[in-house]
Amino acid sequence: MRKDIGVLLLALALTVTASAQLIVGNDQSGTATIWNVDPAGINPPQPLYASSTSEAKPWGMAYDDATDTLYWNNGSTLYSSPFGAALTPSSLGTMMFGANTINFVSLGFKNGKLYGTRNIATEAVYEIDPVTLEATLLYQYNSGFDFGGADFDLTNGLFYGLSDTAPAGQSIGLYQIDYVGQSQTFKAPYPAGETDIDGLAVYNGLAYYVTDGPNTIQPNFYIFNVDTGQQVGTLASPFTGSGTFAAATYVPEPAGLLVLALGVLALRRR
Repeated sequence: MRKDIGVLLLALALTVTASAQLIVGNDQSGTATIWNVDPAGINPPQPLYASSTSEAKPWGMAYDDATDTLYWNNGSTLYSSPFGAALTPSSLGTMMFGANTINFVSLGFKNGKLYGTRNIATEAVYEIDPVTLEATLLYQYNSGFDFGGADFDLTNGLFYGLSDTAPAGQSIGLYQIDYVGQSQTFKAPYPAGETDIDGLAVYNGLAYYVTDGPNTIQPNFYIFNVDTGQQVGTLASPFTGSGTFAAATYVPEPAGLLVLALGVLALRRR
């Protein structure tokens, strides 16, 4: 086999196998697992990290595509790991708001900062510095909302949240949150029969609702089209236990591998 053909086949193989991934976890008792779920629903979920300790039990989760880093928290403790086929969690320390520790029930990542929501005390969107772990309040929304899941869509930079409750005249479900303009806009409902969904990942106009489990009671995650507000699919939940919190984030297919494959193909054609 000629060398350039071999490189091409390897690059194409890497492009195919390194597909987009939905990363999920919950805080079930006993041993908990952070899972890699195929958002297309073709391949079975793959475990990335399992433990009975809090580092395997995320409340919120976010992905930094610039550094290929996964962040998650349990209460006020923030963890991170290089993203890969297995995670190697590192505790970054305790998140603070002024002189007080602070916990978050969701996380998102944008432009070098984490963003979190709270559903107790001062319910708001906060910006969190992943280096200093200091939080800054950005938008204190109506406490009638309960944003337990939140995420940025990396393709458009918009911030979204899932709310299990809503003020009078509003609906539970998915909202676009404008923390600069200090407002939120309803985008999509919950599926029939669901009133408690705490994990959210959003990518390219699709919102992935991640339930707490166990999968004997909540067997599915749900996929909604953000623009139309319609449910467009489900994914099987891998959670074997019941969690109070669930977390999710979306890791897109590495564009660099596709560029590599196309570059080698162009070289071959020459």
